[in-house]
Amino acid sequence: MEKTLRILIRSIERIVSTAFLAVLLLLLFFAVYVTVSDRRIVAEASSAVYESYKPTEDGSASFDELVSINHDVVGWLTMDDTKIDYPLVRGRNNEIYINTAVSGEFSLSGSLFLDFRNAADFSDPLSIVYGHNMAGDVMFGGIDNYADPSYYADHLTGTLFCGGEYYKLEVFAYFEADGHDMRVYAPRLQPTECADWLEMVGALAVNRAEMLPEEGPILLMSTCAVGETNGRNLLAAAIRPGGSPPPVTESHKSRSGGLLAPSAEERSPWVYLVPAGVVLLGLTVLYAALRRRKKR
Repeated sequence: MEKTLRILIRSIERIVSTAFLAVLLLLLFFAVYVTVSDRRIVAEASSAVYESYKPTEDGSASFDELVSINHDVVGWLTMDDTKIDYPLVRGRNNEIYINTAVSGEFSLSGSLFLDFRNAADFSDPLSIVYGHNMAGDVMFGGIDNYADPSYYADHLTGTLFCGGEYYKLEVFAYFEADGHDMRVYAPRLQPTECADWLEMVGALAVNRAEMLPEEGPILLMSTCAVGETNGRNLLAAAIRPGGSPPPVTESHKSRSGGLLAPSAEERSPWVYLVPAGVVLLGLTVLYAALRRRKKR
């Protein structure tokens, strides 16, 4: 009877040990999967994916190629010395491009998209562009940097390309608001309502210019605020004529990455699997040592 009991106890110990190692292994691979998946999402959202299609001083042939890929492409937005440097799309509603890339394929990072109620040529008094707040300042993840007064002061310019023309962007306010506030989100804003809208923005502003513009057209960039269900971070800029295209770079001349393929360097999963395996081996050795000590 005693011998049978010892055999049963050992069998239970082996089952427990196997289950313990199995759980550790599952946790390991889950952690690796999440890490690699997050990196891939950020890589897909990088502006480098689209850089070769950016309209430049040599012309807009590359941009026209992008339009031929997706007819919803309506322009290009660049904020100087930031990672905001993306094509703009406009869908038939405001849900399509939340999880759709400019290529038209499913993507958790989505696209920067113009409110479907706005004119595609950005001629409305207020044009609203939406984008995800993502890690690494990709997409609109860098907008909340404008909450810092020094960062705000150093990043007040940008360029909007649409309809074959370049326009200057002059930032005049960074502010925070509720995503359901229809006073802020007013794509149907009329020219006679511009002054009141600008006065409201001036009152909400965290950082702002001393002199606000007197009228539109205005570009409003909107993204979610981290940790707030309905909170939004917003950057407002006046759209002015007389913009100039950016210079040509080597990335504009090359299509070596393939059609809309991420050009950001992606590490192999083994970069994460090897150290994770070492950690798992260490835990296994520690567990075995503790069991041996317990038996003694």
